[in-house]
Amino acid sequence: MTAPWSFYGRREELGSLLEIMRRRRWFFGAIRGRRRIGKTALIQQALMIVSEDEPAGPRVLLVRIPDSGPADFAAVFRSALGEAGLAANTESAHPIRDLPAIAAAVGSLCSRGTIVVLDEFQICHRGPLSGFPSLLQEQVDRLQDRDAVGGLIVLGSVQTEMEALLHDRRAPLFGRTTFELTLGPWDLPTIFEVCRAHRANDPARCLTLSTLFGGVPKYWRHFAETDGLDAVPDWESWAQQVCERLFLRSGSPLREEGEGLLARELRRNYLAILRTLAERPGCTHAELRDALPELSLGPYLNAVTRDLRLVERKLPIFAGERQRRARYMISDQFLSAWLRVMQPACQAARVLPAPQVAHRALAALRTLEGHAFERMVGEATEAASRAGASDFPITDRVAGYWNRPRSQAGSVEIDFIAWNEQERRVRFGSCKRDPERHDGAALHGFRDHVDRFLATGVGRRFTGWQHQFALFAPRFPKPLRDRLEVDGWICRDLADYQRVLSDELTGQPGALPASPKLNGAE
Repeated sequence: MTAPWSFYGRREELGSLLEIMRRRRWFFGAIRGRRRIGKTALIQQALMIVSEDEPAGPRVLLVRIPDSGPADFAAVFRSALGEAGLAANTESAHPIRDLPAIAAAVGSLCSRGTIVVLDEFQICHRGPLSGFPSLLQEQVDRLQDRDAVGGLIVLGSVQTEMEALLHDRRAPLFGRTTFELTLGPWDLPTIFEVCRAHRANDPARCLTLSTLFGGVPKYWRHFAETDGLDAVPDWESWAQQVCERLFLRSGSPLREEGEGLLARELRRNYLAILRTLAERPGCTHAELRDALPELSLGPYLNAVTRDLRLVERKLPIFAGERQRRARYMISDQFLSAWLRVMQPACQAARVLPAPQVAHRALAALRTLEGHAFERMVGEATEAASRAGASDFPITDRVAGYWNRPRSQAGSVEIDFIAWNEQERRVRFGSCKRDPERHDGAALHGFRDHVDRFLATGVGRRFTGWQHQFALFAPRFPKPLRDRLEVDGWICRDLADYQRVLSDELTGQPGALPASPKLNGAE
């Protein structure tokens, strides 16, 4: 039997929203974030807590704005009023048949203490509903001048359109919000909490799910509601079942999610950029321009990096030794997994048996997990440091991509570099999805890359510091960990971080084990 789904993470955002609702003063807020990220769930959780505090707390009207015309919007609004038990008083005063009547009804409800939530508000930036923000402005201005106790919250998933509606100086609602929240993916401690609650706490399984879903709550919920997967004993059979049941079978909950997500949130030109980056990770601006000569890339790249946060722009590590050339890489984990692994598999499953396709997809999934694991190590290290539970509190770490330094004949590539400026300690790390790959040849190569890095202009700043060498894996078998630690290597796995960061969520943080005596410390 599956564990019941709950509300996870979002402690800071929930605290902010509760503080606003408990003031009993008029507010006009915006909550932004991609689809499936949990905007509505956050509001529902806050309202549930407020109602427990005050049984006769505020009434709520939630309306999902349809991507159609005023008449359909009015019909949806009337239906929502009926479901919320608010139709009688509201409709008698304002027959709701068009946009002015909807805006007037919103104002009337808010003035009587109701919290009105308008979902998919970005639709009002385009088409037949584009006049609605001006009508809403009149109501917002009137309510701000009165001693009203209700509130208006608009939710939006397309960030560029929400930005235009609320922050363009020419927009009717410019400067009128009293608060704004932006929801991003869950952080790593929350992902560990969900894995533990839904029987996926094994580090290998946690890594797979994080690679596939990122921190998007809706996708994790689909997994949590899938019966029987915890009974599959080995990783390969389990991962194949995850791919089949969530993506590849007819009617699977995530089979159409990737294409639907892209089609709803992005226009064709954005999709062209994302597909190019999936095929050729780490493109420069020039390479993208050559691949997509018909596009004016600047505005689109700004949107996917700054507004949508689907892509990250990385600078070369040795920028001071070579011309600065940024590279663009997909940073959203679900999108990366979809474009590089699951979309091709879904297409193949239309003509081939799903088990056969899932088995073949595992090789690509393993490769993607290797990249995802490096990212998890960085996030886990930072989270443990913030919680005061790390044997190595850090002040900064290397970010960027590895280019060839001018001062070295060979290349340099190190999975992880972080340091503590005050203590003059720097830690170099090697990440392997398979712990057995931390063998003699790999360890020798790792040290060789560190030596080459320390000889560069960037690396020479760590001369005279204490140098530490850490090895990372999803889980270290005890005999292997013991053998490596006897030789002075620091071993950290996801099980270590799961323990520390899951405890941190309960307010009782543990601590990572102390570092062994280090070889190569200076």
